[in-house]
Amino acid sequence: MSIHPGTAETLSAAPHVSPDADHPAEAGRPWSIDTTIPLLPTEEENDLRDAVRSLLSSAGDIEEVRRIVETEPGYSRGLWSELASSMAVTTMAVPESDGGLGYGLAYLCTVLEECGRALRPEPVLTSAAVGVPALLLGDDDRLADLRAAALEGSAVVTATPLSPDTDRVTAAAGSPAEWRLSGTATHAPHGHIADVAVVTATTADGRRLFAVPLSEDVVTRTTPESLDPTRPLATLRFDAAPAIPLTDEVGTAAALAELGARATIAVAAENVGIASRLLEMTLEYTTSRKQFGRAIASYQAIKHRIADMLLDVERARSAARYAAGLVDAGGDRDAVAFASSVAGAVCTESAIRVCTETIQLHGGIGFTWEHPAHSYYRRVLVNEAGSGDATTQRARIASSILAGVNKSA
Repeated sequence: MSIHPGTAETLSAAPHVSPDADHPAEAGRPWSIDTTIPLLPTEEENDLRDAVRSLLSSAGDIEEVRRIVETEPGYSRGLWSELASSMAVTTMAVPESDGGLGYGLAYLCTVLEECGRALRPEPVLTSAAVGVPALLLGDDDRLADLRAAALEGSAVVTATPLSPDTDRVTAAAGSPAEWRLSGTATHAPHGHIADVAVVTATTADGRRLFAVPLSEDVVTRTTPESLDPTRPLATLRFDAAPAIPLTDEVGTAAALAELGARATIAVAAENVGIASRLLEMTLEYTTSRKQFGRAIASYQAIKHRIADMLLDVERARSAARYAAGLVDAGGDRDAVAFASSVAGAVCTESAIRVCTETIQLHGGIGFTWEHPAHSYYRRVLVNEAGSGDATTQRARIASSILAGVNKSA
């Protein structure tokens, strides 16, 4: 199956989610559930999942992934090109008015689940899910070429966590239309090979969001050793690097909230795919491994643990799908922030629990570093550090509830 152009016509007929006036989330209460958001995938989404899974399977197993990450650029350029062209991952969630296909974040999350399931190192999450939407925020004419390259997949966009803790960058305006960035930005996924970086910088009037074309004469890149070699995190050092503003001081906070929610939901979807694959792996092993003449999966203690793993996977999938669906439905900003934090907390905890159970239920072989479960575990831990652990997400949830209560009072 190829989305572009073959399946594009099929998917374009899929109904877009829109809020139902009879069942809206209660105004001012971000914790209210919008019952119009579908939690079950459509037939088109299932077709997309099958097509992506087939493509990724043909690219090789976890051993091939481990081999690829040791090469330059650390992922398969051929597969990335195929994902961008045939699967349209870079344009899938982009509105038609901006040159995309307009299918929505839920469709892209389906792709991200499969990428997580296969533990692929291609920059789908950082470039397609976060970088491209960031480039769409600005209205500077100089962004046109960067957007076009990012949408066709010929340019990779990296985005840091966009926090003052990671983006220690200052911006100076040489003229009203020309900005120069100096400083250091860390934790940029695939930043060592990216063509464009999205970072925040401090100006004389406050923080702003910038796009920086990465050229070696103004940017120094280093890649510290990462826990997860399939997603290297680069440090970018800018020396009066030319930059294009994406927001002004007034609009930066809202833009960062939107991008942060998208990034959290994207990571949540990837964690769902990881947990789903590890559950399958554990079922395969426990039904074939025998002790005392019986498959170990037939013992009640093992059954209970596998059942808990299944509950974790399904709970995480529902949380991620709801958050993505709420974004596609144009949900209230506070409600989207709340739902994304819930998805972040639930999916992170679920993925970590499923990873640890997978390692333990595989016995002695599961505790060896060579076992695939450890590569998945590393990705989950890096995802947790990048998007915020469950404690951080719950703090955001609590802040949303408190703000909603105060607003309603």
